[in-house]
Amino acid sequence: MILYSDISINSNPVEILSVEVTEGHKQAAARITLELSDISGVELNHPITADFGYTSSHGNIFTGYIDAITETRMPGIYRLEGRDIVKRAMEHFIVTTDLENPWSRNNIPAENLVRDLLAEAGITNYSGDATSFTFGVSCPAEFNLIAAWDAVTQVCNILAYNCYAKNGTVYFKRVTPVPAETATKTLTIGNSGNILTEEYSRSTDNLRNKVVVFGRPPIYAERSIVSPHLPSGFYKTAIVSSELIDLQSMADSSAEYNLALYNKLTESVSIEIAGDYTVRARDTVEIIEPFLSMYGDKWFVFSVSHNLSERGYITRLNLTR
Repeated sequence: MILYSDISINSNPVEILSVEVTEGHKQAAARITLELSDISGVELNHPITADFGYTSSHGNIFTGYIDAITETRMPGIYRLEGRDIVKRAMEHFIVTTDLENPWSRNNIPAENLVRDLLAEAGITNYSGDATSFTFGVSCPAEFNLIAAWDAVTQVCNILAYNCYAKNGTVYFKRVTPVPAETATKTLTIGNSGNILTEEYSRSTDNLRNKVVVFGRPPIYAERSIVSPHLPSGFYKTAIVSSELIDLQSMADSSAEYNLALYNKLTESVSIEIAGDYTVRARDTVEIIEPFLSMYGDKWFVFSVSHNLSERGYITRLNLTR
């Protein structure tokens, strides 16, 4: 198959030496790294889009902005780095000149609160799932002297939700790092397969079997459960703390949601496959690999890296379940 790339910076096509795009379930913003021999007309914060794959099959895989421009050790080679549209929210600080009157909302559904926070950073391409949470009920939900993205992250942590960008749109939804019932892609080993290398591991590093939630005083909630993967009577604790939690029912629900999210053993598989632009973070893939005793096992794509250069196109996946 013949490699294909269409990279545009500030709406102008550029010739690349290599491109790498990385995105992950817990990665705030997808990132892009480019190597070019000519950066004429390229400036910081210029918009960038990346469409690559093969001449017979390709698609857009990144939409964002240039963060940094550096010259590498080899003369005449330039390295560009960028982040997706979430960069705007990460760099925009919510600041009011009157500290007695911070940015605030009353009686607002969580999805609309996130919408308004993103809009402060100029992000209007937004899709938020409906939640059963309303903020600013007993007192206003207030923010000041904080990045818009950090404010959004507070909301996500309370609800065990996720906020991320894909192809220029920011999504707010609950995505747990477990495989869906239906896989979007099957990965196989062998001459006709697409798996090049693989490595399996399991650990309790991310397991938490106790969750403590602190809200606006005196609101407090705690949930715990015995884990068969930890020593008897041992608890690993996750803490959620925010004055946005102004009802006891919110604290109780937050503790339950987060305990369900964190109380599990992490199994992971690191895989390299022949380049495939259609595999994205948060997808579900199916693996057929006899050495690892996997015959149709389904895995969650926790992170993915797409690397295209004159040497070829490789996709690296970190899968979990």
